[in-house]
Amino acid sequence: MKQERIDIEQARRAIGLRLVTLSMVPSPWSEALKGILHIKQLPHARVAHVSGSPTQTLQDWSGQDSFPVIAWNDERPLSRWIDQLNLAERLAPTPRLIPERFEDRVLMFGYCNELCGENGIGWTERLRAVHEQLTTPGGDSMGVSAYLGKKYGYTPEIGARAAERVAAGLTALAARLEQQKGRGSRFFIGDSLSAMDIYWAAFSNMLKPLPPKLMPMHERMRAMFTTTDPTVVAALKPILIEHRDFIFKNYLELPIDLS
Repeated sequence: MKQERIDIEQARRAIGLRLVTLSMVPSPWSEALKGILHIKQLPHARVAHVSGSPTQTLQDWSGQDSFPVIAWNDERPLSRWIDQLNLAERLAPTPRLIPERFEDRVLMFGYCNELCGENGIGWTERLRAVHEQLTTPGGDSMGVSAYLGKKYGYTPEIGARAAERVAAGLTALAARLEQQKGRGSRFFIGDSLSAMDIYWAAFSNMLKPLPPKLMPMHERMRAMFTTTDPTVVAALKPILIEHRDFIFKNYLELPIDLS
């Protein structure tokens, strides 16, 4: 599904569905949302914001400067994953990515929050990486980790505990997949694809990225998104990567386009 490419000022004035992401950065929140729009075949215009360029227009429009942002017609732009998912489900109710069954819906949003939400696996992995860079001599030579640390609420105490928290989350996700496999399901929730499968596929790439032929990016960026912390690596069980590969192969676009 091809998207019209526009700039941020055009997006602000336009109607229809518009998505703003960072160019050439495999942000898991952005890639998951792109995957959701792909599965639902929702046409949209895309703004690829160049990292480091001014974000004042985005701030004026959405009230914040994080990515991704999605907007529908003249409704307020949305920057939180749960609001973005609910919008996509409203605009394209099928294929359903939020389970209809109450118990499954509660499970899915709980797992999604532990992965995508504040202090979830993705958030805490960012803090772990920041801690690693800030405690390595010369590790933050460009000041990126200091910027991210301020944004994500980093303290040395939080950073020191981050690897164990990420590992605990991964262990729980692996256990869930093992449980589902035991009952004959290929998915995190119930017996069909849900948003949780899409979010995990995207977030796995901030721990162990897909190979270069499937996700081309600068090698320095690849190194930043490849976790070598032994505690986290040990918790990243094969079933988690096998599930990621299954979801990408059967439901998402490959190779990933980060432009």
